[in-house]
Amino acid sequence: MLHLNQSNVSAETFSLKTLTVNFYLKPLKSSVGNHRLYIQILFNRTKSEISTGISCKKEDWNPKKAQFKKSSIHNHRLAVIKEKIIRAKHKLDDSNKPYNARDIKKLVIGPKETPKKILSYIDNYISQKEDSGHTAIASLKLYRKTGYYLEEFLVSIDKKNMSIKSFTLSLISSWDDFLKEVVWNDKGDKLGVTTINKHHTRLKTIFNYAINRDDLDRNPYNNFRLSFPPANREYLTREEVDRIKEVNLNENKTLDKVRDIFLFSCYTGLRFGDAMALKMEDITLINGEPHIRVDQIKTGERREIPLLNPAKEIVSKYEWSGERTVYQRVLPKLTNQRVNQYLKVIASLASINKRLSHHIARHTCATTILLDNDVPLEVVSHWLGLVSIQTTQIYAKISHSNLKKQCDILNKLI
Repeated sequence: MLHLNQSNVSAETFSLKTLTVNFYLKPLKSSVGNHRLYIQILFNRTKSEISTGISCKKEDWNPKKAQFKKSSIHNHRLAVIKEKIIRAKHKLDDSNKPYNARDIKKLVIGPKETPKKILSYIDNYISQKEDSGHTAIASLKLYRKTGYYLEEFLVSIDKKNMSIKSFTLSLISSWDDFLKEVVWNDKGDKLGVTTINKHHTRLKTIFNYAINRDDLDRNPYNNFRLSFPPANREYLTREEVDRIKEVNLNENKTLDKVRDIFLFSCYTGLRFGDAMALKMEDITLINGEPHIRVDQIKTGERREIPLLNPAKEIVSKYEWSGERTVYQRVLPKLTNQRVNQYLKVIASLASINKRLSHHIARHTCATTILLDNDVPLEVVSHWLGLVSIQTTQIYAKISHSNLKKQCDILNKLI
Protein backbone atom coordinates (compact mmCIF):
# COMPACT_ATOMS: atom_id res chain seq x y z
CA MET A 1 0.00 0.00 0.00
CA LEU A 2 1.18 3.50 -0.85
CA HIS A 3 -0.30 6.11 1.47
CA LEU A 4 0.37 9.82 1.04
CA ASN A 5 -1.03 12.13 3.71
CA GLN A 6 0.13 15.56 2.71
CA SER A 7 -1.71 17.67 5.31
CA ASN A 8 1.60 19.04 6.64
CA VAL A 9 2.83 20.15 3.20
CA SER A 10 2.35 23.62 1.72
CA ALA A 11 -0.96 23.88 -0.09
CA GLU A 12 0.74 25.79 -2.90
CA THR A 13 2.57 22.66 -4.00
CA PHE A 14 0.37 19.68 -3.07
CA SER A 15 -3.26 18.95 -2.44
CA LEU A 16 -4.24 18.60 1.20
CA LYS A 17 -6.21 15.52 0.32
CA THR A 18 -5.05 11.94 0.88
CA LEU A 19 -4.05 9.55 -1.92
CA THR A 20 -4.02 5.81 -1.20
CA VAL A 21 -2.77 3.15 -3.58
CA ASN A 22 -3.52 -0.54 -2.95
CA PHE A 23 -2.32 -3.64 -4.80
CA TYR A 24 -4.48 -6.77 -4.90
CA LEU A 25 -4.86 -10.05 -6.81
CA LYS A 26 -7.88 -11.25 -8.79
CA PRO A 27 -8.23 -14.90 -9.91
CA LEU A 28 -8.09 -15.41 -13.68
CA LYS A 29 -11.14 -17.31 -14.95
CA SER A 30 -9.27 -18.51 -18.04
CA SER A 31 -6.31 -19.95 -16.13
CA VAL A 32 -6.70 -22.07 -13.01
CA GLY A 33 -4.33 -21.05 -10.19
CA ASN A 34 -3.21 -17.82 -11.83
CA HIS A 35 -4.08 -14.31 -10.70
CA ARG A 36 -3.92 -10.84 -12.24
CA LEU A 37 -2.43 -7.99 -10.18
CA TYR A 38 -4.50 -4.79 -10.01
CA ILE A 39 -3.94 -1.34 -8.54
CA GLN A 40 -6.69 0.46 -6.64
CA ILE A 41 -6.51 4.25 -6.46
CA LEU A 42 -8.40 5.89 -3.56
CA PHE A 43 -8.65 9.66 -3.54
CA ASN A 44 -11.10 12.08 -1.96
CA ARG A 45 -13.73 9.38 -1.38
CA THR A 46 -13.48 8.22 -5.01
CA LYS A 47 -11.79 5.11 -6.34
CA SER A 48 -10.59 3.58 -9.57
CA GLU A 49 -8.57 0.52 -10.56
CA ILE A 50 -5.84 -0.22 -13.11
CA SER A 51 -4.66 -3.61 -14.33
CA THR A 52 -0.88 -3.96 -14.14
CA GLY A 53 -0.99 -6.59 -16.89
CA ILE A 54 1.04 -8.92 -14.62
CA SER A 55 -0.16 -12.47 -13.99
CA CYS A 56 1.25 -14.65 -11.21
CA LYS A 57 0.62 -17.42 -8.71
CA LYS A 58 -0.79 -16.34 -5.35
CA GLU A 59 2.30 -17.64 -3.56
CA ASP A 60 4.57 -15.39 -5.64
CA TRP A 61 3.06 -12.23 -4.14
CA ASN A 62 3.85 -10.69 -0.74
CA PRO A 63 0.72 -8.71 0.28
CA LYS A 64 2.32 -7.14 3.36
CA LYS A 65 5.24 -5.64 1.45
CA ALA A 66 3.11 -5.10 -1.69
CA GLN A 67 5.76 -6.62 -3.91
CA PHE A 68 6.78 -9.85 -5.61
CA LYS A 69 8.93 -12.25 -3.64
CA LYS A 70 11.42 -13.11 -6.38
CA SER A 71 10.84 -10.93 -9.44
CA SER A 72 12.87 -7.71 -9.43
CA ILE A 73 11.59 -6.97 -12.97
CA HIS A 74 7.96 -6.97 -11.84
CA ASN A 75 8.80 -4.95 -8.72
CA HIS A 76 10.53 -2.34 -10.87
CA ARG A 77 7.44 -2.18 -13.06
CA LEU A 78 5.25 -1.57 -10.00
CA ALA A 79 7.59 1.19 -8.84
CA VAL A 80 7.26 2.88 -12.23
CA ILE A 81 3.45 2.69 -12.06
CA LYS A 82 3.43 4.17 -8.54
CA GLU A 83 5.66 7.00 -9.73
CA LYS A 84 3.24 7.70 -12.59
CA ILE A 85 0.33 7.87 -10.15
CA ILE A 86 2.13 10.39 -7.96
CA ARG A 87 3.12 12.49 -10.99
CA ALA A 88 -0.47 12.41 -12.26
CA LYS A 89 -1.74 13.66 -8.89
CA HIS A 90 0.80 16.50 -8.84
CA LYS A 91 -0.18 17.51 -12.38
CA LEU A 92 -3.86 17.63 -11.43
CA ASP A 93 -2.97 19.61 -8.32
CA ASP A 94 -1.26 22.21 -10.51
CA SER A 95 -4.38 22.57 -12.66
CA ASN A 96 -6.28 24.05 -9.67
CA LYS A 97 -9.38 22.18 -10.82
CA PRO A 98 -11.36 19.56 -8.88
CA TYR A 99 -10.53 15.97 -9.79
CA ASN A 100 -11.09 12.41 -8.60
CA ALA A 101 -9.48 8.95 -8.76
CA ARG A 102 -10.77 8.36 -12.28
CA ASP A 103 -8.99 11.49 -13.51
CA ILE A 104 -5.75 10.20 -12.00
CA LYS A 105 -6.24 6.89 -13.81
CA LYS A 106 -6.82 8.65 -17.15
CA LEU A 107 -3.52 10.47 -16.85
CA VAL A 108 -1.67 7.29 -15.88
CA ILE A 109 -2.91 5.06 -18.72
CA GLY A 110 -3.21 7.86 -21.29
CA PRO A 111 -6.00 8.33 -23.83
CA LYS A 112 -7.62 5.16 -25.09
CA GLU A 113 -6.50 4.46 -28.63
CA THR A 114 -9.16 3.83 -31.24
CA PRO A 115 -8.57 0.30 -32.58
CA LYS A 116 -7.23 0.40 -36.13
CA LYS A 117 -9.68 -1.13 -38.57
CA ILE A 118 -8.16 -3.87 -40.69
CA LEU A 119 -9.60 -2.48 -43.95
CA SER A 120 -8.27 1.01 -43.23
CA TYR A 121 -4.92 -0.52 -42.37
CA ILE A 122 -4.75 -2.23 -45.77
CA ASP A 123 -5.59 1.06 -47.50
CA ASN A 124 -2.88 2.88 -45.53
CA TYR A 125 -0.36 0.14 -46.34
CA ILE A 126 -1.10 0.40 -50.06
CA SER A 127 -0.92 4.21 -49.97
CA GLN A 128 2.45 4.15 -48.23
CA LYS A 129 3.87 1.64 -50.74
CA GLU A 130 2.47 3.71 -53.58
CA ASP A 131 4.03 6.91 -52.24
CA SER A 132 7.41 5.24 -51.78
CA GLY A 133 7.55 4.37 -55.48
CA HIS A 134 9.35 1.07 -54.76
CA THR A 135 6.38 -1.25 -55.36
CA ALA A 136 5.17 -2.19 -58.83
CA ILE A 137 1.73 -0.97 -59.90
CA ALA A 138 0.76 -4.57 -60.68
CA SER A 139 1.60 -5.63 -57.11
CA LEU A 140 -0.42 -2.77 -55.61
CA LYS A 141 -3.36 -3.82 -57.78
CA LEU A 142 -3.16 -7.33 -56.34
CA TYR A 143 -3.14 -5.95 -52.76
CA ARG A 144 -6.24 -3.93 -53.61
CA LYS A 145 -7.91 -7.09 -54.86
CA THR A 146 -7.07 -8.84 -51.59
CA GLY A 147 -8.56 -5.90 -49.70
CA TYR A 148 -11.69 -6.09 -51.85
CA TYR A 149 -12.24 -9.80 -51.13
CA LEU A 150 -11.54 -9.27 -47.43
CA GLU A 151 -14.14 -6.47 -47.30
CA GLU A 152 -16.67 -8.73 -49.02
CA PHE A 153 -15.98 -11.40 -46.41
CA LEU A 154 -16.28 -9.02 -43.44
CA VAL A 155 -19.55 -7.63 -44.81
CA SER A 156 -20.88 -11.19 -45.13
CA ILE A 157 -20.30 -11.77 -41.40
CA ASP A 158 -21.42 -8.23 -40.43
CA LYS A 159 -17.97 -7.20 -39.18
CA LYS A 160 -16.85 -4.60 -41.73
CA ASN A 161 -15.40 -2.35 -39.00
CA MET A 162 -13.32 -5.10 -37.39
CA SER A 163 -10.00 -3.99 -35.89
CA ILE A 164 -6.76 -5.56 -37.04
CA LYS A 165 -6.21 -6.94 -33.52
CA SER A 166 -9.53 -8.81 -33.63
CA PHE A 167 -8.68 -10.89 -36.71
CA THR A 168 -8.08 -14.35 -35.26
CA LEU A 169 -6.95 -17.74 -36.54
CA SER A 170 -10.55 -18.94 -36.71
CA LEU A 171 -11.46 -15.95 -38.89
CA ILE A 172 -8.58 -16.81 -41.24
CA SER A 173 -10.09 -20.26 -41.67
CA SER A 174 -13.50 -18.71 -42.33
CA TRP A 175 -12.00 -16.32 -44.88
CA ASP A 176 -10.29 -19.27 -46.56
CA ASP A 177 -13.70 -20.97 -46.89
CA PHE A 178 -15.14 -17.72 -48.28
CA LEU A 179 -12.39 -17.41 -50.93
CA LYS A 180 -13.02 -20.97 -52.11
CA GLU A 181 -16.57 -19.94 -53.09
CA VAL A 182 -15.62 -16.71 -54.90
CA VAL A 183 -16.64 -16.69 -58.58
CA TRP A 184 -14.27 -14.39 -60.44
CA ASN A 185 -15.62 -14.37 -64.02
CA ASP A 186 -18.79 -14.64 -66.09
CA LYS A 187 -18.12 -18.32 -66.79
CA GLY A 188 -18.62 -19.26 -63.14
CA ASP A 189 -14.97 -20.14 -62.50
CA LYS A 190 -13.86 -20.13 -58.87
CA LEU A 191 -10.52 -19.00 -57.48
CA GLY A 192 -7.75 -21.59 -57.72
CA VAL A 193 -5.78 -22.84 -54.73
CA THR A 194 -2.67 -20.88 -55.72
CA THR A 195 -4.65 -17.63 -56.11
CA ILE A 196 -6.32 -18.12 -52.72
CA ASN A 197 -2.94 -18.73 -51.11
CA LYS A 198 -1.59 -15.54 -52.67
CA HIS A 199 -4.40 -13.59 -50.99
CA HIS A 200 -3.47 -15.20 -47.67
CA THR A 201 0.21 -14.38 -48.23
CA ARG A 202 -0.56 -10.72 -48.90
CA LEU A 203 -2.73 -10.44 -45.78
CA LYS A 204 0.02 -12.12 -43.77
CA THR A 205 2.42 -9.46 -45.06
CA ILE A 206 0.01 -6.75 -43.85
CA PHE A 207 -0.01 -8.29 -40.36
CA ASN A 208 3.81 -8.43 -40.27
CA TYR A 209 3.85 -4.78 -41.28
CA ALA A 210 1.51 -4.01 -38.38
CA ILE A 211 3.81 -5.86 -35.99
CA ASN A 212 6.81 -3.81 -37.18
CA ARG A 213 4.81 -0.65 -36.42
CA ASP A 214 3.91 -1.90 -32.92
CA ASP A 215 0.20 -1.99 -33.85
CA LEU A 216 0.01 -5.76 -33.41
CA ASP A 217 1.70 -8.17 -31.02
CA ARG A 218 1.38 -11.42 -32.92
CA ASN A 219 0.60 -12.57 -36.46
CA PRO A 220 -2.58 -14.72 -36.49
CA TYR A 221 -1.14 -16.56 -39.51
CA ASN A 222 1.61 -18.12 -37.36
CA ASN A 223 -0.47 -21.28 -36.89
CA PHE A 224 -2.13 -21.30 -40.33
CA ARG A 225 -0.40 -23.43 -42.95
CA LEU A 226 -0.71 -22.78 -46.65
CA SER A 227 -0.42 -25.78 -48.95
CA PHE A 228 0.61 -24.96 -52.50
CA PRO A 229 -0.12 -27.58 -55.18
CA PRO A 230 2.80 -28.72 -57.34
CA ALA A 231 3.51 -26.15 -60.05
CA ASN A 232 2.32 -27.24 -63.51
CA ARG A 233 4.68 -25.30 -65.75
CA GLU A 234 3.39 -26.02 -69.23
CA TYR A 235 5.78 -25.27 -72.10
CA LEU A 236 6.21 -25.92 -75.80
CA THR A 237 8.66 -28.39 -77.29
CA ARG A 238 11.04 -27.40 -80.09
CA GLU A 239 8.72 -29.03 -82.63
CA GLU A 240 5.72 -27.09 -81.29
CA VAL A 241 7.63 -23.80 -81.41
CA ASP A 242 8.48 -24.52 -85.06
CA ARG A 243 4.80 -25.23 -85.79
CA ILE A 244 3.84 -21.87 -84.27
CA LYS A 245 6.46 -20.16 -86.46
CA GLU A 246 5.39 -21.90 -89.67
CA VAL A 247 1.60 -22.10 -89.31
CA ASN A 248 -0.41 -20.31 -92.00
CA LEU A 249 -2.40 -17.48 -90.40
CA ASN A 250 -4.18 -16.56 -93.62
CA GLU A 251 -2.60 -13.10 -93.64
CA ASN A 252 -4.46 -12.11 -90.46
CA LYS A 253 -2.42 -9.14 -89.18
CA THR A 254 -3.66 -9.38 -85.59
CA LEU A 255 -2.82 -13.08 -85.34
CA ASP A 256 0.59 -12.34 -86.85
CA LYS A 257 1.29 -9.68 -84.20
CA VAL A 258 0.17 -12.04 -81.43
CA ARG A 259 2.48 -14.77 -82.76
CA ASP A 260 5.44 -12.36 -82.80
CA ILE A 261 4.71 -11.16 -79.25
CA PHE A 262 4.58 -14.78 -78.08
CA LEU A 263 7.71 -15.91 -79.92
CA PHE A 264 9.64 -12.84 -78.76
CA SER A 265 9.08 -13.93 -75.15
CA CYS A 266 10.00 -17.50 -76.07
CA TYR A 267 13.47 -16.21 -76.97
CA THR A 268 13.82 -13.54 -74.26
CA GLY A 269 11.86 -14.95 -71.30
CA LEU A 270 10.16 -11.59 -70.75
CA ARG A 271 6.88 -11.43 -68.86
CA PHE A 272 4.01 -9.88 -70.78
CA GLY A 273 4.14 -6.54 -68.97
CA ASP A 274 7.90 -6.24 -69.48
CA ALA A 275 7.56 -7.12 -73.18
CA MET A 276 4.85 -4.51 -73.76
CA ALA A 277 6.82 -1.83 -71.89
CA LEU A 278 10.02 -2.51 -73.87
CA LYS A 279 11.35 0.41 -75.94
CA MET A 280 14.22 0.67 -78.39
CA GLU A 281 16.29 2.58 -75.83
CA ASP A 282 16.24 -0.59 -73.71
CA ILE A 283 18.28 -2.43 -76.35
CA THR A 284 21.99 -1.75 -75.91
CA LEU A 285 25.31 -3.22 -77.07
CA ILE A 286 27.29 -5.24 -74.53
CA ASN A 287 30.57 -6.72 -75.75
CA GLY A 288 29.50 -5.86 -79.27
CA GLU A 289 26.22 -7.84 -79.07
CA PRO A 290 22.68 -6.40 -78.63
CA HIS A 291 21.16 -7.02 -75.20
CA ILE A 292 17.87 -6.08 -73.59
CA ARG A 293 18.50 -4.08 -70.44
CA VAL A 294 15.30 -3.87 -68.42
CA ASP A 295 14.12 -3.34 -64.84
CA GLN A 296 11.41 -5.92 -64.24
CA ILE A 297 7.99 -4.48 -63.47
CA LYS A 298 7.15 -7.31 -61.05
CA THR A 299 10.38 -7.44 -59.01
CA GLY A 300 12.26 -4.25 -59.87
CA GLU A 301 15.36 -6.36 -60.59
CA ARG A 302 17.60 -5.33 -63.50
CA ARG A 303 18.24 -7.89 -66.23
CA GLU A 304 20.54 -7.93 -69.22
CA ILE A 305 19.30 -10.47 -71.77
CA PRO A 306 21.18 -11.37 -74.97
CA LEU A 307 19.04 -10.76 -78.04
CA LEU A 308 19.01 -14.08 -79.95
CA ASN A 309 18.77 -14.08 -83.75
CA PRO A 310 15.05 -15.03 -83.95
CA ALA A 311 14.27 -12.18 -81.52
CA LYS A 312 16.37 -9.76 -83.62
CA GLU A 313 14.30 -10.67 -86.67
CA ILE A 314 11.08 -9.81 -84.83
CA VAL A 315 12.53 -6.46 -83.71
CA SER A 316 13.54 -5.64 -87.30
CA LYS A 317 10.10 -6.64 -88.61
CA TYR A 318 8.42 -3.67 -86.88
CA GLU A 319 11.06 -1.08 -87.78
CA TRP A 320 8.60 1.07 -89.76
CA SER A 321 5.48 0.39 -87.70
CA GLY A 322 3.52 3.18 -86.05
CA GLU A 323 4.40 1.86 -82.57
CA ARG A 324 8.10 2.13 -83.44
CA THR A 325 8.20 5.47 -85.28
CA VAL A 326 5.86 7.27 -82.85
CA TYR A 327 6.32 5.57 -79.48
CA GLN A 328 9.64 3.73 -79.97
CA ARG A 329 8.02 0.49 -78.81
CA VAL A 330 9.84 -2.72 -79.72
CA LEU A 331 6.60 -4.72 -80.15
CA PRO A 332 3.01 -3.96 -81.17
CA LYS A 333 0.82 -2.91 -78.25
CA LEU A 334 -1.96 -5.34 -77.31
CA THR A 335 -3.67 -6.32 -74.05
CA ASN A 336 -2.78 -9.55 -72.28
CA GLN A 337 -6.39 -10.71 -72.48
CA ARG A 338 -6.49 -10.20 -76.23
CA VAL A 339 -3.13 -11.92 -76.77
CA ASN A 340 -4.24 -14.96 -74.77
CA GLN A 341 -7.54 -15.05 -76.64
CA TYR A 342 -5.83 -15.13 -80.06
CA LEU A 343 -3.14 -17.56 -78.91
CA LYS A 344 -5.86 -20.18 -78.51
CA VAL A 345 -6.77 -19.63 -82.18
CA ILE A 346 -3.11 -19.98 -83.20
CA ALA A 347 -2.75 -23.15 -81.13
CA SER A 348 -5.77 -24.64 -82.91
CA LEU A 349 -4.39 -23.73 -86.35
CA ALA A 350 -1.00 -25.22 -85.43
CA SER A 351 -2.62 -28.41 -84.06
CA ILE A 352 -1.15 -27.85 -80.60
CA ASN A 353 -3.25 -29.54 -77.94
CA LYS A 354 -2.22 -27.26 -75.08
CA ARG A 355 -3.99 -24.35 -73.41
CA LEU A 356 -1.72 -21.70 -74.86
CA SER A 357 -1.18 -18.43 -72.98
CA HIS A 358 1.57 -15.81 -73.12
CA HIS A 359 3.12 -17.04 -69.87
CA ILE A 360 3.86 -20.39 -71.53
CA ALA A 361 6.39 -18.48 -73.65
CA ARG A 362 8.41 -17.76 -70.52
CA HIS A 363 8.37 -21.42 -69.51
CA THR A 364 9.32 -22.38 -73.07
CA CYS A 365 12.29 -20.04 -72.91
CA ALA A 366 13.51 -21.67 -69.70
CA THR A 367 13.15 -25.27 -70.87
CA THR A 368 13.23 -25.61 -74.67
CA ILE A 369 15.39 -22.62 -75.56
CA LEU A 370 17.85 -22.55 -72.66
CA LEU A 371 18.05 -25.74 -70.57
CA ASP A 372 17.62 -28.10 -73.52
CA ASN A 373 20.62 -26.39 -75.09
CA ASP A 374 22.74 -26.95 -71.96
CA VAL A 375 22.65 -23.35 -70.69
CA PRO A 376 23.76 -23.46 -66.99
CA LEU A 377 21.10 -22.96 -64.29
CA GLU A 378 22.79 -19.80 -63.03
CA VAL A 379 22.55 -18.22 -66.49
CA VAL A 380 18.91 -19.33 -66.87
CA SER A 381 18.13 -17.81 -63.47
CA HIS A 382 19.55 -14.43 -64.52
CA TRP A 383 17.99 -14.65 -67.99
CA LEU A 384 14.50 -15.08 -66.53
CA GLY A 385 15.14 -12.68 -63.64
CA LEU A 386 14.42 -15.31 -60.99
CA VAL A 387 15.43 -14.41 -57.44
CA SER A 388 15.95 -18.02 -56.32
CA ILE A 389 17.98 -20.71 -58.08
CA GLN A 390 15.54 -23.23 -56.56
CA THR A 391 12.79 -21.80 -58.77
CA THR A 392 14.97 -22.34 -61.82
CA GLN A 393 15.56 -25.94 -60.83
CA ILE A 394 11.83 -26.59 -61.27
CA TYR A 395 12.27 -26.03 -65.00
CA ALA A 396 15.23 -28.41 -65.09
CA LYS A 397 13.09 -31.17 -63.58
CA ILE A 398 10.33 -30.92 -66.20
CA SER A 399 12.40 -30.74 -69.37
CA HIS A 400 11.49 -33.85 -71.38
CA SER A 401 14.31 -33.23 -73.85
CA ASN A 402 16.86 -33.31 -71.05
CA LEU A 403 15.33 -36.56 -69.82
CA LYS A 404 15.67 -38.02 -73.32
CA LYS A 405 19.31 -36.92 -73.50
CA GLN A 406 20.07 -38.65 -70.21
CA CYS A 407 18.17 -41.72 -71.37
CA ASP A 408 20.21 -41.88 -74.61
CA ILE A 409 23.46 -41.63 -72.64
CA LEU A 410 22.39 -44.43 -70.30
CA ASN A 411 21.33 -46.67 -73.16
CA LYS A 412 24.80 -46.38 -74.66
CA LEU A 413 26.42 -47.22 -71.34
CA ILE A 414 24.29 -50.23 -70.47
